[in-house]
Amino acid sequence: MDYVRLFFIRYFILLCISAVLLITSIQKYDHHKRISLCIILIDALVIFLSVANILEEYGKNTANIPLTTTFAYLGYVLRPACLYLFIIMSGIKLNKVTGIISIIPLIINFIIFTLAFVPGVKEYIYYFYVNDIGGLSFGGGYLRFASHIISLGYLIWLLYISIGQLQVKHFTQSLAILVCALFVVTAVIIETFANENGDVILLNSTIAVSAMQYYLFLYTERTSVDALTGLFNRTTYYHDIKKMNKSINGVAQFDMNGLKYINDNYGHTEGDKALETIANLLSKCSKNNMYLYRVGGDEFVLLAINAEEVDIVETIENFQKRLSDTTYYCSVGYSFKGDRDISIDDLLKEAEAKMYQAKNEFYKNSPFERRKS
Repeated sequence: MDYVRLFFIRYFILLCISAVLLITSIQKYDHHKRISLCIILIDALVIFLSVANILEEYGKNTANIPLTTTFAYLGYVLRPACLYLFIIMSGIKLNKVTGIISIIPLIINFIIFTLAFVPGVKEYIYYFYVNDIGGLSFGGGYLRFASHIISLGYLIWLLYISIGQLQVKHFTQSLAILVCALFVVTAVIIETFANENGDVILLNSTIAVSAMQYYLFLYTERTSVDALTGLFNRTTYYHDIKKMNKSINGVAQFDMNGLKYINDNYGHTEGDKALETIANLLSKCSKNNMYLYRVGGDEFVLLAINAEEVDIVETIENFQKRLSDTTYYCSVGYSFKGDRDISIDDLLKEAEAKMYQAKNEFYKNSPFERRKS
């Protein structure tokens, strides 16, 4: 019972945080399936690791070498897995190759610490032995740091991507990931270099707190994002026009042709599908220094930050090329500041005028499509 009491005293705050995370992620599962699933798995692993830590401590005090070795092993193997899930939760996109490469460190970590059960090899990894007072002491070689190094590697990767995205996304988006990563990196460093006796236990709670912080950020961030397309909404658009006024040197306006026809003849579900398709294509074609917004029912705006005119032109051409493979149509107009002394409002008016000109030309040359408006 003493160890049960110790568990609840030591991890009471962690249990409270985990309960909140679990309840929230289950409630919001339909809205954020990937994130919610990662949260649930992280939650389960963190609680399991906390229980394993108490059982490992019990094994040390009772000189139970097999029990202590087993639960220490689980800690070494599962902690990097928690951090990997945290990276997946952050929204980093992995293709097939990078996805496989990203899992390799977990496999290596598993192999290394499984060898700790092999006689003659465990001395290079970790082991426990009975000390003078009848308990267990820890021993091992440099390979015992493999778990920490792999964890740190994952977090450096996350930090690198987060810092790079500070120039791409809204500052608060990347900052949220960055702060969470820094919390966990600090915990890993402290546990690695100030944990000779194994009595410094920070990572479990830090992962849970960081996951909760990031989840809450994502929940509040929804107020700035259009629910259907995932692009920034009209409110964020107006805010960014003011905030980034001096940095914006190019704009493009996109207006879908025929949305009303699709809604009237095929239903609003198909209309929503069309808008999602256009938003996805815009996201795929836009450069790192471009922000995308849905500012109306079928209206989208691109704001370019310190861009070259060729970047905007290439983005539009690439978008139109991809759009031609679908059954949807868009009219586009853009304006570039260059060396002109022109305000953002005038840039937007210029782009809007070109967009309406393109729309008129489209319907003029496509009588059938005219009836879709």
